[in-house]
Amino acid sequence: MKRHWFIALAGLGVALAAYTGVYFAGTAAQRSVEKSDQPALAWLQLEYQLSDAQYARLRQLHEAYRPECMEMCRRIDTKNAQIQELLARTNLVTPEIQQALAESAQLRTECQAAMLAHFYEVARTMPPEQGKRYLAWMQQETLMPGMMFPNPPPWASADRSP
Repeated sequence: MKRHWFIALAGLGVALAAYTGVYFAGTAAQRSVEKSDQPALAWLQLEYQLSDAQYARLRQLHEAYRPECMEMCRRIDTKNAQIQELLARTNLVTPEIQQALAESAQLRTECQAAMLAHFYEVARTMPPEQGKRYLAWMQQETLMPGMMFPNPPPWASADRSP
């Protein structure tokens, strides 16, 4: 009887060791990406099979674009706060609100144009096919209609007819 327990526990131990080995071998690349100093960029290197030189250029582009992006985000946040203040003061669409909304739309347009220019520049650092795939993914994730409502808004019924 003791022998059966020993065989069962030994089998369980071997199975656990095999699972652990397969798991660690299968996730080694992802774990190294997570440990890097910039995981999102390291993921790009892995996903788009970039050489070390291409990755270094990607990092330079990212570092150069980041302050511009942060400034644009700050300006958009400031404009959003201004709009919220204006909306809290009235229950009408005033000319001041219209102007603030127009300025907000202009800021978002500038931001999208800057992002798109950055995406094109990054794509040029990649092999052509990978660059095309990157651009398609970035455009879908950041510039396509529906960004404001990734899920349908509550008032948009799925069975609604035009």
